[in-house]
Amino acid sequence: MQLNRTIAPTIHLAENFDIPRAKEFIMNNGTKLLVINNGDVDVCRLDIIFEAGSKYQQKKLQAMGSMSLMTEGTKKFTSKQISEHFDFWGSFVNTGANKDFARVTATSLTKYLPQTLSMLEEVVMQPSYPDNELKVWSRKGKQTLRIEMDKTSTLARMEFFKQIFGENHPYGMFAVPNDYDLVTNDDFKAFHASQLGSTNATIFLSGKISNNETDLVKNYFGEKVWGNASKNIHSEIDKGTLNPGQFFVEKPNAVQSAVHVGRQLFPRNHPDYPEMMIVNTILGGYFGSRLMKNIREDKGYTYGINSYVGSLYHSGFFIIFTEVGAKHTQNTLKEIRIELQRLREEPVTEEELEHVRRYIIGDMLRSFNGPFAIADNILSLHNFNNMDYSFYQRVIDAVKNINPQRIMELSRKWLNPESLVECVSGSKNPF
Repeated sequence: MQLNRTIAPTIHLAENFDIPRAKEFIMNNGTKLLVINNGDVDVCRLDIIFEAGSKYQQKKLQAMGSMSLMTEGTKKFTSKQISEHFDFWGSFVNTGANKDFARVTATSLTKYLPQTLSMLEEVVMQPSYPDNELKVWSRKGKQTLRIEMDKTSTLARMEFFKQIFGENHPYGMFAVPNDYDLVTNDDFKAFHASQLGSTNATIFLSGKISNNETDLVKNYFGEKVWGNASKNIHSEIDKGTLNPGQFFVEKPNAVQSAVHVGRQLFPRNHPDYPEMMIVNTILGGYFGSRLMKNIREDKGYTYGINSYVGSLYHSGFFIIFTEVGAKHTQNTLKEIRIELQRLREEPVTEEELEHVRRYIIGDMLRSFNGPFAIADNILSLHNFNNMDYSFYQRVIDAVKNINPQRIMELSRKWLNPESLVECVSGSKNPF
């Protein structure tokens, strides 16, 4: 039978979403190990996740600095020796910390995993935080932050989170350049001792692996208790205080204005989360969204405008963000308000809703393409959904079953004007 290429194939939405599951082990020291064996390339990745984000720090930059300087010296090796070791064996190591979690990621050829793990063990368990490396890190970090804080986008973002959570709340607090002068290597050593240990860690091993690689990880990170950290209790902070209203941060002579509109929302395990993902996609969550069509394509105010539903352990947020020419700031805010009003008051057409359904399902399927992508999704489940694998099926069900009336209900509930924060940074106050 000859294929007729003038007829488009029928599109079918996925009925079920059977994602690969990690194989779980509790190692001898009590640390959980999750293994994702997938892929046909001889590469593997190790992620160590600590419940040690910035919300646990006593000083600003303490969490980030403790992670960033981990690879800059240990009791046995200098920064140069560590770097040369990983380079020689073709390994890559990254560290970082967000508001809730800290993370060490090492990528290695599977056959050289023993050599990677031998040095990674030193880096994770025995960092020395040498003074000379701290000075370099501080100098570079201070300069980078000064440059960032000269951008309207950074100023608007900082003001936005301050207003949706509170200036002194862990989720609304930001470092400034002078904070680099206030942290010492003793602060980093104290944070490492109290927060970065086996009791406070979960380890993910992903890629093309066998029992041999799993046993190697158990040998290096699962036999003995390391560090003095105790299990953190995530419920130790409140959700913060939303302060709706209009806020302006002046940046003299700025050619562009940064616009941030949104509010505090809810954690990812909230029952409305899957449906709010759909509402967000319609509004500004992909290139064909309403905000893009209106403010980019029709009005030409910006190169891009997006909206996003973000996840935090205790909370979440909804945000619309863009940068526009200063003279278009007021009109951009006006059009954003119009699009939010349309969501609340006008039913979405079935044609538009069907297009969004296809996009979301396709994007989810793409996000599981490959072992490391699978690992990232399962890691996200660990961080925000307590390893509830049914989360993705709930998203699929919401995509298939949501209707225009429900979209308006959610928009009225969560996107009403009285609950929104509007932040602008630029040369002229638009409010």
